Amino acid sequence: MLVAVKVDNFDRFRLKSIKKQAQSDLENMFPDYKILISTDQKIFLELDQLEQKLEKDKTKIDSLEKDFKKIKSLMKEQT
Repeated sequence: MLVAVKVDNFDRFRLKSIKKQAQSDLENMFPDYKILISTDQKIFLELDQLEQKLEKDKTKIDSLEKDFKKIKSLMKEQT
């Protein structure tokens, strides 16, 4: 599961604690999933665009997998 957390400017000072808390909460809610969390604005925008494509049903499985892998690799680059 890929998750991007939108963090306000003032809360940027607490990124580690916000990310840790979100990770913990999501692992408790979804114990069977591998969860990747990012607080980066770019990842948030990429996931938002992907979500909009899915809502409009304008994406195919192949392009969905390609976009998913792209976002996942971006998240791993930042860690």
